[in-house]
Amino acid sequence: MTESLTARLYDEFDSDPQPIVHFMQRLAQRYHLPKHLRVLDIGCGTGRMLEQYAALGWQVTGLEPDGQFCGQAQAMARQLDNVSVICGGFDAIPPDESFHLITAINDPFAYLLDIRERRQAMERMYAALLPGGIVFVEIKNFLYKLLYHEPVAEEIEVIDGKRVAHVMEHEVDFHNARWITRDQYIIEGRKRALLKEHEVAIITPQELLFFAEEAGFRDIQTYSSYEASEPAPLNGRLILMSGRKGMGKT
Repeated sequence: MTESLTARLYDEFDSDPQPIVHFMQRLAQRYHLPKHLRVLDIGCGTGRMLEQYAALGWQVTGLEPDGQFCGQAQAMARQLDNVSVICGGFDAIPPDESFHLITAINDPFAYLLDIRERRQAMERMYAALLPGGIVFVEIKNFLYKLLYHEPVAEEIEVIDGKRVAHVMEHEVDFHNARWITRDQYIIEGRKRALLKEHEVAIITPQELLFFAEEAGFRDIQTYSSYEASEPAPLNGRLILMSGRKGMGKT
């Protein structure tokens, strides 16, 4: 584990990106986007989706506010001609109409704890899209998570021959409508666990759809999972939403 340990563990315990890639291809086809897309991935982490998008021939820009993750994503981007990475979040979105597709996967929208920030972020994504462009946002369905709440969850991987336990402690701040996760990575042979805390806003589907419509998006759709081939009501652990920017300039 020679590279950034936090970033390495994030990658090792992350989900398989292939279902997301296939879903994005179906989404692009559904909205009749051009073959050679210009894509912005917000909250790109270490760059796992950037590499996948680039393999499709898309021109990709990543935004990542975490310094360690951004550094690793930039290192990956230097090896590819069609990928660039900017260290920053929603406030670093290019203001002009630059992209056919903007994706915000694995909760970056929910990390905006102030409701006004979320509204502004949706407006920035709208402004950054070319006419006819598509936004796609993934956040956790906290209504589902509250129903099936697990205070503690654990998963195990063997990394470089060492057993690593990822323990996730969950807490709900009901007053501020926030979900707090405390990650512990317990590595065999290491005296101290690696700790990282995440705090995200609890966002309902109605709030997300409202902000999308208020920003100007139309043809707003929801999807039940990344395996979905058609829009569907939300009934699982994720909120998946897409919307289209109008064809005329606004």
